[in-house]
Amino acid sequence: MHKEFSKHIGLSLLLIGICNFAYSQYSLSMQYLTGEMLPHSEYTKPLKASVVGVQIDALWKLRLDQNSKISTSSNVAYSPKIGGSVIFLNNGLSVTGYQLGVGVTMGAEISTKHEWLLNWYFTHGLSFVSEKYDTFTKPINFAIGSHINFLAQLKIEAQYNVLPNFSIAIGANLTHVSNANFAKPNVGLNSIHANIGVVYFPNEVYNTERSSFYLHKRRYFTSPWAIGMRYAIREHTLEYPTSLSAVVTDIQYRIQKSANHVWDIGLDLFSDDNYKFDKYGNSNDIAYLDQWELGLKFGHQYVFGRVGFRTDLGMYLFRPIISEKPAFYNCIGIDYRISQNWVARTRLKAHLNKADYMEFGLSYLW
Repeated sequence: MHKEFSKHIGLSLLLIGICNFAYSQYSLSMQYLTGEMLPHSEYTKPLKASVVGVQIDALWKLRLDQNSKISTSSNVAYSPKIGGSVIFLNNGLSVTGYQLGVGVTMGAEISTKHEWLLNWYFTHGLSFVSEKYDTFTKPINFAIGSHINFLAQLKIEAQYNVLPNFSIAIGANLTHVSNANFAKPNVGLNSIHANIGVVYFPNEVYNTERSSFYLHKRRYFTSPWAIGMRYAIREHTLEYPTSLSAVVTDIQYRIQKSANHVWDIGLDLFSDDNYKFDKYGNSNDIAYLDQWELGLKFGHQYVFGRVGFRTDLGMYLFRPIISEKPAFYNCIGIDYRISQNWVARTRLKAHLNKADYMEFGLSYLW
């Protein structure tokens, strides 16, 4: 397990290194994190504890181009960034141990001609959690049922330029880890923490001139229609710990008028084997069509070159009578533009704060 996670770290660091050739200005930061675990369920109340850690970020500004200026005024500029992060957190208790995560980080900088900057970032990736639920030795840790989990972090920070290539940063982070029902239990761990650290710009002097804040014009436009297929697997229940699959087919109409934002509307068709069994593994004796769901979906993608941060909101038009799911579902994920017509996608489907499963697949644009 440790070897497998080391491979993920190595691949992430390699991708971070490759990014240096595609983006002009980059920064390295190291920050100290301090906060506490947030109980968001009756199951996680016993896990409340102080959380401390360290985070390292490598971030690149998108290549600049005067053909795609997106500054909000003559004195304020908005510059998208992309890169990678490594996060270590001590969860504060022996039953929850520590977590070590790596992920893709997307966000933006709001800057002026003054020394202060405001940044926001979203990180999505994998996290190794050292301690997991065990019926006999760790029954209190009902939050995490696997060592490998999905990582999501939202960070907002203010940055002050002390020197031309050196800054200090202070802000707040919300970090979440869970396995998207790949293994039960899956309540998840949420921690909120403050961060304080330093930021270094090794390759060039930090530039706040107005002429520098333009986004590179990418040629990733195509016909508005897209069709895709994604696959998901989840453990059914703690009482019936069998992995069952779901297949998602979607068709959508895309609206893209800039290199930075894509809006879409479409249909999600879900085929979910989990409807075949109750929580104890007994057959529900349902017809084949009673394991299907149809949803109307509205989505937005914030594009960072080839990488896109996706958010979707859906409403079920049809679902099985035995379904206990809410009428609405929400999703977040990452799209990667492989070519002009092919997109690799990963998406976490959830109902409010309750994860359903993680989807992986491809979309074809024509």
